[in-house]
Amino acid sequence: MPIESSLNISRDLARVADHIGDQSDPSPAFCDRLTRAMTRLWKVGSKVLDGDDIESFDTILVRIAPTSSREARLELSESIAAAEAPPRAVLLILAHDSIDVAGPILRLSPALGDDDLCDIAKRCGVAHMGAIAERPTISMRVCDILVLRGNDEVRRLVTSNVGAHLSDKAFARLSLQARDDNAVGLVLVGRTDLPDLVVHFLRSNGSAEVRHALIELEDRPRANEITHHVARSIRVTEASWLEPYDFDAASAVLSRLAEVRHNVDPFVRKLAQTDRFAEIVHVLAALSRLPLELVQHMMVGLDTGPFVALARAVGLKSETVQEILMVGPWLHRLDSRARAATMLAWTTTDVDEARARVRRWTGEQG
Repeated sequence: MPIESSLNISRDLARVADHIGDQSDPSPAFCDRLTRAMTRLWKVGSKVLDGDDIESFDTILVRIAPTSSREARLELSESIAAAEAPPRAVLLILAHDSIDVAGPILRLSPALGDDDLCDIAKRCGVAHMGAIAERPTISMRVCDILVLRGNDEVRRLVTSNVGAHLSDKAFARLSLQARDDNAVGLVLVGRTDLPDLVVHFLRSNGSAEVRHALIELEDRPRANEITHHVARSIRVTEASWLEPYDFDAASAVLSRLAEVRHNVDPFVRKLAQTDRFAEIVHVLAALSRLPLELVQHMMVGLDTGPFVALARAVGLKSETVQEILMVGPWLHRLDSRARAATMLAWTTTDVDEARARVRRWTGEQG
């Protein structure tokens, strides 16, 4: 575009900004016409605009775009969605708009950072999360929000997006969905960054089709050096969930075991109700005579079967087990279906068999 034309755009923008500033309450019809005109001007001149011009665009559009029609806002959204340096304030306004208006920006805009995307996902709900899940690349931080706060459909979109960088927490949550959602399970198996954690879980809990796909996985080249960092062993993965807890300080709870030994269940239940996860681990390890590290592993993993046996063996009641499933890492790692399945397993587990199993574990460790 000739320099003279660029200067004309700058002058026109300045005049419009002054005009808008003089109006106390522009009418919807005026806002609609001007938004469409500004959109056309952006399409023609965006490549030659300097920072001041973009700021003028922003000043004008922030004032008029929210009052314009849905069609005008959608056209504006589509015109600035792919821009490297769009008028930022109106970009954020449109990104929080109804999903049909926000969608192009959420899917495409390189100007939205992780802070923006996380805020939009938290504020605007699953429709906006779904659009974010279709971005060409998604950071681990944003994926965690989508996977842990989104619904099943959002998680399907994230799982199938090869540009989504999934953390161990996200993989753990997706593996839970895969237990009942065959589509997610098959897509997970197809990812090159699939951690050992998920492979282990799906071998025991996936559908027949998913387990068959896992067999084929054995012959497939594993992740490159970038994704190898994610594909760690179960124990290393779970260690990150235990880091926030001070197990050394929590060992003080053991001084009370003698006085509560004949009334353990209510004691453990009270610990669970006050979110004292580390103390619960110490108590269960002492009661079962299992190594603390082993009990930590039991109470952080996605496979709750060993914990069920331990809980039965030491005499915990149903209400206490339910409380424990809502504290510590399981508060975030288990969903309602996983908790229901755990309680069903607790109901059907024979006490004598559970005690025998724990004794075998003790012997193996001793």
